[in-house]
Amino acid sequence: MRLFRQRDGSPPLTSLAGLSAVRAAVVFLAIVVVGALVRIFQEIVSPLVVATFLLLLIDSLSQDLDSRFPTVPALLRGAAAGSLIIAGFSAVIVLMVFQGPPFATHIAGIEPHVNKLIAQVTVMAGQPPITVRDIFRGSSPTALFTSVFSTARGALTYAALVMIYLGFLLASRQEFSAKMDRLYNTERHREQARRVFNSIRNGVEEYVRLVTFKALLVALVAYAVMLGLGVHPALFVAFLVFLSAFVPIVGAFAGALVPALVALAQTGGLTEPAIVVVGLGGAVLLIDNVLMPKLQGDQLNIDPLLVLISIGFWGFMLGPAGALLSTPLTVTIMAIAAEFDGSRWLAILISRDGQPMKETRPG
Repeated sequence: MRLFRQRDGSPPLTSLAGLSAVRAAVVFLAIVVVGALVRIFQEIVSPLVVATFLLLLIDSLSQDLDSRFPTVPALLRGAAAGSLIIAGFSAVIVLMVFQGPPFATHIAGIEPHVNKLIAQVTVMAGQPPITVRDIFRGSSPTALFTSVFSTARGALTYAALVMIYLGFLLASRQEFSAKMDRLYNTERHREQARRVFNSIRNGVEEYVRLVTFKALLVALVAYAVMLGLGVHPALFVAFLVFLSAFVPIVGAFAGALVPALVALAQTGGLTEPAIVVVGLGGAVLLIDNVLMPKLQGDQLNIDPLLVLISIGFWGFMLGPAGALLSTPLTVTIMAIAAEFDGSRWLAILISRDGQPMKETRPG
C-alpha cells in the first residue's frame, strides 16, 4: 500500500503508528533479554546492585554532611561518609557470619515444639493431629531455616564481591559526569539524564531514611520484649528483626515471628511466644498504620500493590538482596520509564497517583 505525506509535510499517520509499534516491540524484547540475563547471572549482578546502592547511600550521606559541615573539606566529608556506610555494611556481615551458626544450633530443636502446638490446635478443631512435614509435604521448613544460618559464612564471599564492585564504582565516579555529558548531544537530553538520576537518588534517600527509622523502632520493641521475657539471644534476634523490616509490607510482620519461634524453642510453652507475637505485632501495626503514614506521606509515590509484587519479582531476580532492595529498585524503574514515551505507561502504573515524576532536588 502506497503511503502519502500529509499536507503539512509530516510523515503519514500509518507510518508513525508502525514506527511506534516497532519501537514498543524493541523495548519489550530488550526488557525480556535483560531480565533473562539478570536471572542467569544473578550471582554476579546481585553484588553489583548492592554496591550501587551503597554508592548512592555514600553520595547521600556526603551531601548531608556537606550541608551540616560546609567548612570541612569535601574529601574528608566523602571519606567519612564512605567509612560510615562501609562500616555499617561490614557490621551486618560480621554479625551474620559469627552469630548465624550458633543461632542455627539454638533453634534446631524447634520442630518438636511446633508439632506439639499444631497437634493441640488440630485436636481442639476435632481433626487428626498433623506435623510440620505433613503440612509442607515431607519437607521441613525448620531445617531450611537453620541451614540458612548454618551456612552464613558464605556471606563473606558475597561481601568481598560487593566491596570489589564498590571500589571500582568509587574509582570511576569522578569521570561519570563527564561521560554522561559526552553521551548526549543536546543539553535537553543531558538535563533529562540528570533528572532521572536525581529522581533515583532522592527516592532511595527518602526510602532508606524512613525504613531505617521504622526498622530501628521495631527492633527496639523486639529487644525490650525479649529481655522482659528472658528470651535469648535477644540482641541477635533484634538484629534479624531490624533486617527483616527493610522488606516492605510483609517484612516487619514476618520478623515478628522470629523472636516468637526463638521463645518457643527456648521455653516449649505457648505463653511467651504469644506475648511476643501480640506485643511486637501490635507495635508493628501502630508504626505502619499511624506513625509511618504521617512521616512518609506520598513522597515515594508507589502503588502499594506494586510494592508487594516487587518483593516477589526482585527476590526472584536477585535473591534476598532483591527482596531487601525491592522498593529502591522499583523507584529506579519508575524514574527511568517516566522519561520515555514508549515506557511511560509503566511508570504511571507503578506510581500511586498516576504522576510518576515529582519535583526533584537538584544534584
